[in-house]
Amino acid sequence: MTAKNNQKNKNIWFPSIKWLLKTLIIIYTVIIVVFFGLNYFLKPYMRDIPKEVTPWLNK
Repeated sequence: MTAKNNQKNKNIWFPSIKWLLKTLIIIYTVIIVVFFGLNYFLKPYMRDIPKEVTPWLNK
């Protein structure tokens, strides 16, 4: 029975550190690009927050 388990375990794929880092960089890059893209295109539709509500934003 152990020979069959060893045979099955040989075919399991484990990601390397290089693959994990590359995947994380791609995911974070896509998230950042989508965030700034949506921020740019949806800017006309964003509401203005009154300064009384956010005193820390007063200049």
